This record gives sequence, structure tokens and C-alpha cells, in this order.
Amino acid sequence: MIRVLRPATPPAVLTVEGTSRHQEHCAAYTAGTREFQFDPKIYGHEDVKKALVEMHHGKCCYCESFVRHTSPGTIDHYRPKAASQQKAGDPLIRPGYYWLSYNWENLLFSCPICNQTYKRNQIPLRDPARRALSHLNSLDLEEALLIDPSKDNPAEFISFREEYAFPVNDNLRGRTTIEILQLNDRDDLVERRRERIRVIRVLQAVVAKMPDSQEASEAQQVLDQAKTDSGEYAAMSRVFLQ
Repeated sequence: MIRVLRPATPPAVLTVEGTSRHQEHCAAYTAGTREFQFDPKIYGHEDVKKALVEMHHGKCCYCESFVRHTSPGTIDHYRPKAASQQKAGDPLIRPGYYWLSYNWENLLFSCPICNQTYKRNQIPLRDPARRALSHLNSLDLEEALLIDPSKDNPAEFISFREEYAFPVNDNLRGRTTIEILQLNDRDDLVERRRERIRVIRVLQAVVAKMPDSQEASEAQQVLDQAKTDSGEYAAMSRVFLQ
């Protein structure tokens, strides 16, 4: 995971249609409703998705795999809209964060595996008793353990030993995020990161052996690109190249 910069101005569909639906949900809750119907044509609008894809450089916000060459990707609600869980296997807490369904700050771009297979409804808190259960409660009291790359700097919580992620100083947020997303237990993902390191090693060897050649210049350009926000597995690559 890397820190991503969210554009300050939300897509217009969220500020117009999204705001209207937000007001409807809040009024419905006050009137006694506890189950809500959400409109994916609003939070999943093409303008929203385009903005999120650009914000995440086409990568999954969690595992940093390039998404669009194999999947259209998914819109992830950081705080789940319909129901939430402290951890997998726990009873679902309903309603979820319905009032954040169309909130720009709550939307991320994710691969289907991270979103639908592993994260799902999980949003663990340091103290579950402080969970906001409606729009009448304050989110300021929550201390979410899952890293939000649009608000947190993941490098403060997660680092890498070659292709394997580990929590910096065994911190709880890093450990929880790695466990929820199974970042070290998905063989295909770990192998993809391992292959990335193999390529980096080869490029480093080219630069070292032929420092003044055109090949070395091109290899160095690829190495430099690997550390940029748009590089696949940039967090791991940065640590390895240090």
C-alpha cells in the first residue's frame, strides 16, 4: 500500500445525486428504517470510477496490483455501507455506514479479490464499543485499525522484507491490515511481488556491470519508475531499492 492523494473536489454526481440520497437515508433512519437500498449508479458512476482509478494509478488501493488489464475493478466503501464486522466470522452489525454510501472520502478503488474475498464487511476498531451506528454518532470517536491509504501513510505501518509484508515495530494497525487482506498468504500475489524483485535485481546488475551504456541508462529509468506512485508494488520496491 502507498499513500494516495484524493482530489479535493468530488465528482459532481456525488455532490448532487449523492447528497440527495444521503439526506433521504438519514431521514429514513430517523423515521425508523434500518435497511437501505443503495444506488450503484451514483457511487459507481463512470466519473467516480475514473477519478478513483486515476487517484490510485490504476492499482488496487490495498495490494497495489494493476487491476484494469484483467478486471474493471470495484468501488470499495472503506467503511461498509450495508453492514459491518469487527472481524471475519463475527455477526454482521446492521445497518452499516449507510450515511457514507455516497461520501467521496469513503470511496476507494480496489481489486475484486481484496474487496470481495478478504475485506468484505470488516472494519475493525481499537474499541468496538465506540463504533458509530448511525449518522447521529461521531466518527471521530472511532479508531479504525484497517489502514486507509487516502488518509494514512501506509509506510508508517507496513514495510517489506523482500516480497513479504510485515508490521513496522509489530504495530496493531499494520498487523491487522496484513491479516485482513491476507497480504502474505495469497500465493499468486506473493509470487507476483517476488517476480517484481527478480526483475529489479536483473536491472540493478545491468546498471552495475555496464554503468555507461545505453542499456544501463534504460535499466535505471525502469528502476526509477518502479519507485514512483504509479509503479506496481511501489511500497515494496521502494524498500527493496533502499
